[in-house]
Amino acid sequence: MSSVLSAESAQAAADILHARGLVVLSIRRAGRRIGSRLLEGGSFFTKRAKAASVSLVTRQLATMLRAGLTLARALHALSKDGTDPVLSSSLKRVANEVSAGETFSGALAQHPGTFSTLYVNLVRAGEESGNLDAIMLQLAEYLDRVEDIKRRVKSAMAYPVFLIGFVILTSALIFLKIIPMMAAIYAKLGVDLPVLTQTVISVSNFLVSQLWVTAAVLICMVIAWKVLMRRKSGRLMLDTMMMRLPVVGGIITKVVMAKFLRTLGVLVESGLPIIESLRLSGGTAGSSVITHATERMVEMISRGSSLSAAFKDPDVFPEIVVQMVGTGEETGSLSEMLTEIAGYYDEQSATAIDTIASIIEPAMIVIVGGMIGFVVVATFMPIFTMGQALRRGSY
Repeated sequence: MSSVLSAESAQAAADILHARGLVVLSIRRAGRRIGSRLLEGGSFFTKRAKAASVSLVTRQLATMLRAGLTLARALHALSKDGTDPVLSSSLKRVANEVSAGETFSGALAQHPGTFSTLYVNLVRAGEESGNLDAIMLQLAEYLDRVEDIKRRVKSAMAYPVFLIGFVILTSALIFLKIIPMMAAIYAKLGVDLPVLTQTVISVSNFLVSQLWVTAAVLICMVIAWKVLMRRKSGRLMLDTMMMRLPVVGGIITKVVMAKFLRTLGVLVESGLPIIESLRLSGGTAGSSVITHATERMVEMISRGSSLSAAFKDPDVFPEIVVQMVGTGEETGSLSEMLTEIAGYYDEQSATAIDTIASIIEPAMIVIVGGMIGFVVVATFMPIFTMGQALRRGSY
């Protein structure tokens, strides 16, 4: 039997089918036209539920289940909150599917735009162990920690991104409008221009005369970037370079490591097999470097290697991680050790983000001020020299 299923990835589609009790033989991507999607009531832009809303609903659901409410009743109650329409709509459908006899994880798996593969697998683990309320609470805490790190990163990057955008707009105005106007005035006056002014005017003339060529080059670069990022090797190369950058690379490494280890700890504690836990945590770490490393680790463990031995990759995992994993294996407290080391990296990354944010703001102001000041001085320098010449001639 063959069919078409909507999912965020091939792995997500397989999880949905497994939750329905089906055996998957093969999965391939089915192309869909925009027109058919619109006729079915969809939209060109896919709307997703807010991560903060999903975390809050997860925590509320855990509280309701502990209070003794049935799953279907709790889901119906939560779906009536219209704060996040996308999430409310998904919860309503999930509640109906659960009421009709579908498993909770199977119903969640049919909404990959709202509930991730990691979310679905943790819920499935909770169902199988009969400890769903505890798993939901653990999942809510995990989502809160991940969102906290995201907020810190976004907050640290907001001001530099704003300044970069301001510089681009200001530079476009200066080079495309102001400098050509001043160059025309200088040409009429026949003024001898300083070297700096000639350089700035030459750059402006090039940008004006080659505006469409420049735009086409930029568009081609964006397209090439998109194509490169769709390739596994391209993403791996970029992520490797990002993690090796001075200062910034260290922060990226800490953030990625914290998310990976925390996810792995949550999955191990939920009772999922270590191989499945590695695959899921590697796929959700947000770095192709970690994903590639976990693929190698899965192969090693499948051949009989220990988890601590599989972690021994000095180019990816620091020695402290290897030691903590080894200690966790020996003492039977692997999930606790993974959570502890993830907390360590959380604190390290938070401190590093706060430090770099306090440094980058004044540094960006100086750089932006210097760039704009240089262009303005170079543009108006002939006016200053003309004023000096006129004052000397009047004596």
